[in-house]
Amino acid sequence: MRKSIFLFFLFLNLAYGYSYNEVLLKAQASIFPKIILLDKKIKNKLIEGKIVYAIIYEKGDYDTAVEVSKTVDATYNGHFNGYAYEIRLVEFSDLSSNVEASAIYVLNSDRDIKKAANIALEKGIISFSYDVNNLKEGLLFSLVLEKSTTLYLNKENLVTKKIDFFDSLLQMVKFLDKNSS
Repeated sequence: MRKSIFLFFLFLNLAYGYSYNEVLLKAQASIFPKIILLDKKIKNKLIEGKIVYAIIYEKGDYDTAVEVSKTVDATYNGHFNGYAYEIRLVEFSDLSSNVEASAIYVLNSDRDIKKAANIALEKGIISFSYDVNNLKEGLLFSLVLEKSTTLYLNKENLVTKKIDFFDSLLQMVKFLDKNSS
């Protein structure tokens, strides 16, 4: 009987989205927009004069995407350091290279992570991931709450000429590559 109940909740979680750590979501929502501003070429990525921050989510994670959006709005009140911003929620099924974004934040998915990473790389925009394991799929940044807060950077996708970070950021991150565990 216990196994049946466990399996029920396991499949329920898979069917209706992932479980997210709310503290981690809030930390990412407050830190990732600051990282966008550390791109020396951010002015080249403005859309209609503002930063467009796209949150990419699975259908079952819509409420989580909305909560992240609300946290960003509560923290930044319409401006990332003088730049107006707009948040766009984009379901994975609607994700294509036609989606206009200055940066993307990808929630969990068991598919399409590589597609999101390729679109970000093609556009030369910063990509963030909820899950550090998704950096292996090509996303650029993730934040983890370990003994201390750790910002991870996918070293292999840093080579794009469309993104140029201030050196101070590169001194704070922990680099990952395909050989990292």
